[in-house]
Amino acid sequence: MDEQIAVEELIQLEEYLSLYPEDDDIDSDMEVCFSSESESENEEDTSNSENRTNVINFHREGNKKNLTNDQRKFLVDRLLMMSTDGVLPKGAMKTMCEEYNVTRVTLWRLWSTVKSQLQQGLIVDVNNKKKGRAGRKPKEWDLEKIKAIPIEKRTTIRALANALEIGISVVYRLMKSGKLRAHTSSIKPSLSDKHKINRLRFILGQIIPRTVDSLPRFSCMYNVIHIDEKWFYMSKQTQRFYLFPWEEEPYRACQNKRFIPKVMFEGVVARPIIAENGVIIWDGKIGIFAFTQIQYAKRNSCNRDVGTAETKAIQSITKEVIRSKLINEVLPAIRAKWPAGSCKEIWIQQDNARPHINVNDADFNEAATKDGFQIRLTCQPAQSPDLNVLDLGFFAAIQSLQYKAFPSNVDELVKAVEDAFDAFEPKSLSYTWLHYKYIMLEVLNCDGGNKYKNPHKGKKKLDNLGLLPTEVEVPEDLIQKTMEHLQDAA
Repeated sequence: MDEQIAVEELIQLEEYLSLYPEDDDIDSDMEVCFSSESESENEEDTSNSENRTNVINFHREGNKKNLTNDQRKFLVDRLLMMSTDGVLPKGAMKTMCEEYNVTRVTLWRLWSTVKSQLQQGLIVDVNNKKKGRAGRKPKEWDLEKIKAIPIEKRTTIRALANALEIGISVVYRLMKSGKLRAHTSSIKPSLSDKHKINRLRFILGQIIPRTVDSLPRFSCMYNVIHIDEKWFYMSKQTQRFYLFPWEEEPYRACQNKRFIPKVMFEGVVARPIIAENGVIIWDGKIGIFAFTQIQYAKRNSCNRDVGTAETKAIQSITKEVIRSKLINEVLPAIRAKWPAGSCKEIWIQQDNARPHINVNDADFNEAATKDGFQIRLTCQPAQSPDLNVLDLGFFAAIQSLQYKAFPSNVDELVKAVEDAFDAFEPKSLSYTWLHYKYIMLEVLNCDGGNKYKNPHKGKKKLDNLGLLPTEVEVPEDLIQKTMEHLQDAA
């Protein structure tokens, strides 16, 4: 008796395979052709593969529920073709579940619905009956309760969850839904009222008044040079790498991670000159100069012989060191790289660091008036790194490039920084100068303070569309408001 049943099942399986040849209906990617017409039309479609247009993908490894309507119709059609008078052959359910990665409960539920509709003489309809936003409704949270929690207890997701006495996953879902947001707070320089007034006066001095043909705007600044100093470290304390599972983690070591070797550099940049068609006439990069000196080894060691020349970083940067760097390296570089035909009355803007020389330094002024140049020093307002192009992003950009070189000594570090300086795109430097003007506009809006959001204007996108402005206009009412604020503060 068992042998007879096995023979009958084998015959039915052969008929099933003859109706659905593997190379026609099911390809290697488990993509199955489906048509929502009647059974006879489906048989015609299986014989004519050129007319197949609707393809259903049954790659459902993660989620075995939530079938689409097309998938439900396809499974029902296959079950109807395999059934005889509403009875499925033995093992058909198991075969379908394994073949299409569907749970047995889901398939039995579909088949029960079909049999019930056939018995009642109804049209077979297995579409999902859920309307609109189905499922469990999101829980409403009292946002005032979250607001009442002190800000110092909202520094991590775990801390906020503990304060609210809810799960961490709930807080994460609130963030994903947009009801909470993460913010990274950076410490900014402290500003007094005097600092704010000086910042406002400095920015007002950069504005060209209204003319017959144009509104008030910031000056073009093509004859302004920004200089600043920055320490560049040999490497970061922590560095991320992406490795294969079988790769060994890189080993990095130093004698004391609090004293990683470093070299101070002085960056000197001006605004690039770019034509309307995007051609770069001048890149604006004058140079980046390392504060180093050559020293000779005084005794033998395992690393070097006595008298070997070594490049050492100057750790103590004094006025004399700054003056020597400006006169002997920066000024000659400006005269050599300054574009021909440009204005030779140049302003060098520096910050108020103590080692910087006075704007009326006699030695500097004597060297700055050679070859027809009139180069003068000026200082930006105190506590205002946001009013210097180098601090706005230039140094950070070339430092990220420098860290990719992994230098092992001072000479390699100097070369890595110089290579990063040369590799920096002139257009990106031009964007930074334009961003500097947007920053000055934000400073005016907050009465000289620095509590403003970084203005993101999508400069690269506007440049690609040919809509990027070269100058930034200043609203007249904002100028009037600033003037009134200065009069009240006087």
